Amino acid sequence: MLVWSTLSVLINLHIIFAVGISMGLAKKDKHLAGFNALIIYFIYLYTMHTYMKFNGLLFDGDLGGTGQASILGLQVVDTGIFVGMLIGIVNAYFHNKYSQKVLKGALSLYGESRLVLIIMIPVAIGLGILFTHIWPPVQHAIFGFGESIRGAGSMGVGVYGFLERILIPTGLHHLLWVPMHFSDLGGCAMVAGQNYCGIENIFLAEIGDPETTRLSSSIVFDSRSLVKIFGLTGAGLAMYHCADQDKREKVKAIVFPAVLSSILVGVTEPIEFSFLFVAPILFVVHAILTGLFMAVLSLLDVVAVGKGGLIDFIVYNIPLGTDKTDWPMYVAIGLVQLAVYYFVFRALITHLNLKTIGRGEAEMKLQTKDDYKNRNKTAAIDSAVGEFNSVAIIEGLGGKDNIVDVQNCYTRLRVEVRDPCLVDEAKIQESNPMGLVNKGQNIQIIFGSHVASVRQEVNEFLEAMA
Repeated sequence: MLVWSTLSVLINLHIIFAVGISMGLAKKDKHLAGFNALIIYFIYLYTMHTYMKFNGLLFDGDLGGTGQASILGLQVVDTGIFVGMLIGIVNAYFHNKYSQKVLKGALSLYGESRLVLIIMIPVAIGLGILFTHIWPPVQHAIFGFGESIRGAGSMGVGVYGFLERILIPTGLHHLLWVPMHFSDLGGCAMVAGQNYCGIENIFLAEIGDPETTRLSSSIVFDSRSLVKIFGLTGAGLAMYHCADQDKREKVKAIVFPAVLSSILVGVTEPIEFSFLFVAPILFVVHAILTGLFMAVLSLLDVVAVGKGGLIDFIVYNIPLGTDKTDWPMYVAIGLVQLAVYYFVFRALITHLNLKTIGRGEAEMKLQTKDDYKNRNKTAAIDSAVGEFNSVAIIEGLGGKDNIVDVQNCYTRLRVEVRDPCLVDEAKIQESNPMGLVNKGQNIQIIFGSHVASVRQEVNEFLEAMA
């Protein structure tokens, strides 16, 4: 029952993305943005179906492999999650621009969120007609790219694994990961009479299908738990043992919780960013080893659900036993990866004298709450600065007037600023972040799993400054 409930969500991701992205990007009245997105997506579907019907473009019979699909009872060109994402982004843009605009006189009834809907209706109609013609060639290109990766065998898997890791500091890994897992790029397969596209959609369908005797080998592209559970554990142990003797206790307090978050729930950024900025070569080696061991899994044809951390790994694989997956072999390869990471990282750190946490004069960036309070003796300073030094964050971002929006993901504070030239990275560092990615008007400050608390405090300070 739980599996089929999950699948009911997965096969409707296009709608969920349209509504979710609209609500996520909307700065005010998020519920209205989501409701408008739902209406707009329905208009898009009906437009495309009607246009294709009048022009004789609808296929008869089984739609598998035709590039078309039935969505909410309407046969349309299957764009996967792409149009859902596009509608969500465009709708959010116009929502932020016009949802607070009040019209006067006889037009007053059509102001605010209704104005956004009026603007988006012709946009949805245009998208329905446009994608009827432009998406089929895109489908062929996507299929070709996906086939080239999968057709390259173990090497293709290794290249994918390397790219998925090396792109993390830029945030562009999502452009590789999301299409591979939820769109045609990850391939399509018929499971229990239903066509599923994307690696994750396929293997979740196979899990719930009693006729599937073994998960498809394409699941190797979703073997992230291998490095999350084993590889980064080896890296963390290496940094701990390479630290100066008198600093190891503090290093343990910093590194081990970061490793634990990677093992249990698959959040890797805390441990990855602990060495990315101080020793970039380690991150490059990390990406290479990730790709290498994913290629080994492919070469040995080891299949197991490896989408997250240890909790996900146990929940998905143990109930399936060894019939549908090869999870015992997966664990064995993971232990080998742990050892390789440990010895490679330790050799590089010692021979190249890399200043990882706890070595020489290397800065201990991840500090505890008690460490921070010891630097702020008086209650007055505590009140002015806040638990996470929000004042330093705001001043480093150029002040309240330079900040457009403050959001967060699992580990990063994501801030949009008006003038990138006003950003003072040295000032932001006073808040003791784990890292900082400056992308012009978009600033990403890495804090780890407590980032939601940081965002809340920063927004409270911004409101107090009004």
